[in-house]
Amino acid sequence: MARVRRHADLGSREARRRLPARSEPYWLVIDRGLSLGYRKSTEGGAWIVRRYDAGRRRHLEDRVGTADDYRDADGAEVLDFGHAQRKLLACAKHDAQRASGQLYTVADAITDYVDYMRTHRKTAADTESKLKAYVLPLLGTRRVAELTSADFEAWLTWALKRRRKPKKMRTDETSHGQKPIPSPEETTERQRRRKATLNRVINAFKACLNRAHAAGKVPLRDAWARLKKFRAADSARLRWLTVDEATRIQNACAPEFRVLVRAALLSGCRMGELFAVRTGDFDQQSNTLLIPDSKSGKSRRVPLTKEGVALFEEITAGKAEDASPFARADGSPWYRIAVLRAMRAACVAGKITPPATFHTLRHTYASHLVQKKVPLLFVAAALGHADTRMVEKHYAHLAPSQVAALIRKNLPRFGTMKRSNVRSIRR
Repeated sequence: MARVRRHADLGSREARRRLPARSEPYWLVIDRGLSLGYRKSTEGGAWIVRRYDAGRRRHLEDRVGTADDYRDADGAEVLDFGHAQRKLLACAKHDAQRASGQLYTVADAITDYVDYMRTHRKTAADTESKLKAYVLPLLGTRRVAELTSADFEAWLTWALKRRRKPKKMRTDETSHGQKPIPSPEETTERQRRRKATLNRVINAFKACLNRAHAAGKVPLRDAWARLKKFRAADSARLRWLTVDEATRIQNACAPEFRVLVRAALLSGCRMGELFAVRTGDFDQQSNTLLIPDSKSGKSRRVPLTKEGVALFEEITAGKAEDASPFARADGSPWYRIAVLRAMRAACVAGKITPPATFHTLRHTYASHLVQKKVPLLFVAAALGHADTRMVEKHYAHLAPSQVAALIRKNLPRFGTMKRSNVRSIRR
């Protein structure tokens, strides 16, 4: 960076008084694309900075401060020649650091990434909430270029121990009004869920930083390259409903909610996808339901069975093309919290244990298709997945397996086992 210079006409108050007043500033080139100007009027002078903006391909001018023509310099509002140069150089250094990413913080990276997600992806809100909850409190003010692998290890340790605000304790949880002590199995499951959540946060965080690197904000990405996800954290036991449970939960629903539950069971659609469905998305010619904007950002058509076609013919009859076929009892649209409450009540009334979530209906749709030997590729297409990886991860164990058949056929019996009349009622 250039040093403070001397100048015969601008360097002193007495020299500037001899200059005639004019609208065009007197310029002194400080560095390439950077100049300090002095604009003199009959009321006194002012310091001006002119710098070249490569992005806009033009010079920009801005006021630095008042010259000390009639008042003594204070280094803040009134500046002498040295003060003006130092302020200009400090601003130029700050701009250069910002352009090179030296001042680019984790909070800046998250803001830019969320803005990108809002334009190009469907999961911007979820990504923003995760990054704000798990990343900003500890690393938000840190400069990305200064992060080290040790910082990410420390962050991961902190995030794993992080606790959300405790829920308000109910006095009916135990006879003494205290929360019951969780069993070892419950503690292990809570730890697994926490790690599974952090794995999704790690995915979003690394994608955020990689995008900052691709944009030239960060020179290297070695610091987070070795940040690994937790192993065996995503191997959750998949919950799906039997035909009997699906029937019971539908019978336990209020009529307006039963329509939404049946639609989820017969289409495998996500809650948000059903919220976005309009009457015109149901095609009676092809017996399909159009999902115009799924989680992946791509549209898809879900084939409907005779039962599904009958349902959508009933709920779309007489409605405008852009009207939603789903509504609450008072005519208002469904929203997430209302669905959660209605689902919880239906599970209690239908005696569904353990309770199911609305997303369980999507798992039920896929699980029964896989058990009926529908190819995983077709199930993935109906669910809106780009490939079969997610389907294989969650549902492949339900599909008929040649490996399992051969093992059951050829493995010998080891000893004897007493027969019992105890049988599982789950089918």
